Amino acid sequence: MSRRRNLVPLALVLAMVAVLLPVAASAHEKVESGDYVFEIGWLQEPVIVGEPNGLDLFVAPKSDPEAGIADLTTLQFTVEYGSASQTYSLAPDEDAPGHYSAGFIPTRVGQYTFHLTGTIEDQSIDVSVEPEEVVEAGTLAFPEATTATAPPQTLAIAGIFFGLCGTILGAIALLKKK
Repeated sequence: MSRRRNLVPLALVLAMVAVLLPVAASAHEKVESGDYVFEIGWLQEPVIVGEPNGLDLFVAPKSDPEAGIADLTTLQFTVEYGSASQTYSLAPDEDAPGHYSAGFIPTRVGQYTFHLTGTIEDQSIDVSVEPEEVVEAGTLAFPEATTATAPPQTLAIAGIFFGLCGTILGAIALLKKK
């Protein structure tokens, strides 16, 4: 009986992990528009400024949310940051119907907006999502980055200066010998 009592807490912990793990692993947002479900997020999470990333999109009918819609050519994807915006082409995943991506490199820290517009089977689509914020590598970086060194221009100027000093000192030494 005591053995069974020890297994109950273990079973409860495993059940909680099994339920919560998928939620914690995906920061994608599900949005419904018309007869369709959109699962929208970043290709790579966490999102680090300056690292290649982009849109990760799955589109399915509400009636069968597991069955992706292939060959969507009527949707337009725009990424927005403040007043700046850029439109990218959606690239289908040939091996997974309904999955699309659009790669880009987020160059600033903060909140981006993913905006999908167009039509699917004559239904207008206008969906906006604010995915996970873009962050600096900061505490995610390991091992800790070394302190910044002088920029290359400063090193070049210092090299020229010391080179000239050496040339002048050498010329003075030669003149003193004569």
